[in-house]
Amino acid sequence: MGRDLAQRAEQARGQQVAKPEMTLAQQIERMQVEYQRAMPKGVEAVQLVRDALTCLRTIKKLDQCEAASVLGALMTCAQLGLRPGVLGQAWPVPFWDSKAGPVDERTRKPRGGYRAQLVIGYQGLVELAHRSGRVASLIARTVHASDVFEVDYGLSDNLIHKPNMNGNRGEPIAYYAIVKFTNGGHAFYVMSHPEMLAYRDQYASTKTKEGYVFGVWKDNFEAMAHKTCVRQLAKWMPKSAELASAIAADEGVRVDLSPEADPESSTAYVSGEVIDDPNDEDQTGTDEQADNGDWPEVTKPGEGGQS
Repeated sequence: MGRDLAQRAEQARGQQVAKPEMTLAQQIERMQVEYQRAMPKGVEAVQLVRDALTCLRTIKKLDQCEAASVLGALMTCAQLGLRPGVLGQAWPVPFWDSKAGPVDERTRKPRGGYRAQLVIGYQGLVELAHRSGRVASLIARTVHASDVFEVDYGLSDNLIHKPNMNGNRGEPIAYYAIVKFTNGGHAFYVMSHPEMLAYRDQYASTKTKEGYVFGVWKDNFEAMAHKTCVRQLAKWMPKSAELASAIAADEGVRVDLSPEADPESSTAYVSGEVIDDPNDEDQTGTDEQADNGDWPEVTKPGEGGQS
């Protein structure tokens, strides 16, 4: 009897010591102090945590991502002073990485898993560009087939765009971004629709093993086209340190959670070739898209063909 009581007591102690693993939401909340250390003065980490928890509820598969990749994406948001999932500034976007996850004992290969990729939005780049103090305005637009559109490269570098407001504007034919400086100067960058398609096919970081593009480039082509024009135009713009870091960290994966780490050096770029998750038939996007501007719908690899 005494031995049985001793064994039950030992088992009870073991059950008390064993604690459930922290959820991703709990890990985000626990990182608040570290995020505050990384954030610009006057910006509160409590708001970042609230935004992140909202993303966790509204972005499908985000709660299934490798925790370090989600926390790392949020650390970059903290350092740049951007709000995740708000105002079109930035999003932690889940994608299936065939090279992630635990190693299968039989095949000795990774089983694959979801990771979070930080996507800086068009509005996020605009916000960071204004921090240089030398940008008066920055905007990107789409040109349609029936619009009046003229570009004159030369000594004057002139651009005229008059949208057709009297009917169907037709298919997109070009995209551009234009910046006006506080000193009165300006600059612009134009890409035709075929050029943008070629850019997407070359640089999209999420593709199926057959080479089909999925994710933000497939679901929000126009928003990504606008952001691409801003990225290209940034080469001729006065940069803030934050803008340079954002461009370097955009669409990458970060697992370094140190507030002192440079976003550029701590960001990795995964291989564009991915495979389907064989255990998941749900390939839909976000549950909610409230107040998010050009929200990139989250999709799963292998969902569809070319855009």
